[in-house]
Amino acid sequence: METNKGNFIKQHPVVMNILYIIVTAIILSWLASLFLDFWTDHGDERIVPNVKGLSYSQAESVLKVADLTVEISDSVYDSAAKPGTVIEQSPHKNAKVKPGRIVYLTIVAFSPKTVTIPDISNVSLRQAQSIFEGLGIKKIKVVEVESEYQDLLLSAKYNGLPLSAGARIPVTATITLEVGKGLSMDELDSLSMDSLSEIPAPDELDLE
Repeated sequence: METNKGNFIKQHPVVMNILYIIVTAIILSWLASLFLDFWTDHGDERIVPNVKGLSYSQAESVLKVADLTVEISDSVYDSAAKPGTVIEQSPHKNAKVKPGRIVYLTIVAFSPKTVTIPDISNVSLRQAQSIFEGLGIKKIKVVEVESEYQDLLLSAKYNGLPLSAGARIPVTATITLEVGKGLSMDELDSLSMDSLSEIPAPDELDLE
C-alpha cells in the first residue's frame, strides 16, 4: 500500500504539487482570517445609544461611556428648540459599531445662519425676490413708493436701514422691498401735456 502511494507521488508530481498548493492556500487563508479577526476586534462591538434630545455635552458624555467618539457634522437654527440640542445622529440608535467609532451629530444652532447681500441695484421686483429667496430669506414685504419706474427696486431695508452690497444679515430677517409704483394714466397724460407746453409756439420761434 505504501509502495503504491509512493509510486503515485513519483508518477504524478504535477498533481501532487497542485494539491500541496491548494492545501497551503487553505491553511494560509485560515491563518489570515484569524489574524484579521484579532486585528479588527471581531466580535467586539458597541451599541450606539440614543442621544437625540440631549444637549451636546450630555450626548458627548453618554457616547464616551459607550466607548465612542463624537463630532458635530451640522447645525440647524430653530427658534422653537433649545440651542445645542441634538436633533439627528449617525449612526442611528442601536446600531452595532466598532469601539471608538465616530458618531456624527446635528445640533440646534445658537444663532441663525447669516448671508451676504449681493449688488441688487437696478433690478426688478421679481429679480429681487428671487435673489433674496435664493439666499434663504423667506420673510419679504413689498412696499410701493412714488416713482415713475414701475416695479423697479428702489431700496431694500432691514430693521428700517437700507441694505448695501456686502452687508450680512440672518436668514430669519424680514426684508422690506421698496419698489416704484409707476405713473397712473392721468399722471402720464399730465406729463405729456407738460412736455407739450414746453414746446415754443410758432410765433415764438426765431425763423430768421
